[in-house]
Amino acid sequence: MSADNPPTPTGEQASEPPAPDLTEVFASPDGQDLMADLYLPDSAMQNRACVIFVHGGGWRLGERQAFNWHAHRLSLLGYLALSIDYRLMPDSPFPAAVEDCQSAVAWVRRQADRLKIDPARIGAVGSSAGGHLVACLGVMNHEIGGTSTKVNCVVDVHGVHDFPALLDASEVINENWEAFLGGPYSERKTEWIQASPALHVDGTSASMLIVHDPNDETVPHEQSRLLADALVRAGRPMQFLPSPGSGHGFFYNPDNPWTQKVWPVAVNWLDQQLNPNLP
Repeated sequence: MSADNPPTPTGEQASEPPAPDLTEVFASPDGQDLMADLYLPDSAMQNRACVIFVHGGGWRLGERQAFNWHAHRLSLLGYLALSIDYRLMPDSPFPAAVEDCQSAVAWVRRQADRLKIDPARIGAVGSSAGGHLVACLGVMNHEIGGTSTKVNCVVDVHGVHDFPALLDASEVINENWEAFLGGPYSERKTEWIQASPALHVDGTSASMLIVHDPNDETVPHEQSRLLADALVRAGRPMQFLPSPGSGHGFFYNPDNPWTQKVWPVAVNWLDQQLNPNLP
């Protein structure tokens, strides 16, 4: 999944976003400060919903700033939007990245009054490794200090969703899964299952928009079909948007034609799920 190293946006539409309104530490696991870049909506536009962006990079690369354009654009629509750090491999295999994203959700919920958000209206958006992590946020029932870390809706682009189902993937890809999960399936079966959001879907799981290129050479398209089918069986709201020919890491670049198609759909999904009173 390292193939989704974010490209540098170019062109007028993809001009650099302004600096974040705030950059704050949301957790310090093992003494490592994890930062969130926050984009605050104008008070006249604020809708009290919040969206957390999680970058990709095979759980070993990438940086939170990859999604700052997207976070800024959402803030212009009334959302509090933030893009976050998480610990990376090889120093921090599973479950570190999941735990860090959960810490971010708990942190923003605890800051709800200060940030003027509704703690029951939090979404998460991610691509590739980030898609996997936001899917985990949508299905895993976990609390930190009594605060839920499950988000209310998800936009998941090219995520991994069922690690055991990847056992027939290429040897090179398997090495990446094994590194993230701390070893091969034969030795780490519990972790392979724990890390698979498609295997944890239930009637309380978040609603999800799932985007995937049918010809994705980095993460098999079937991975998203498995998650979509699980959501349907559980009776959860779900939209599956194929992006044929998009390539794996397209979503970072606002100038990419597929980003320009997917972004309005993603915003509409967030509006539907987090702002039910919109006309």
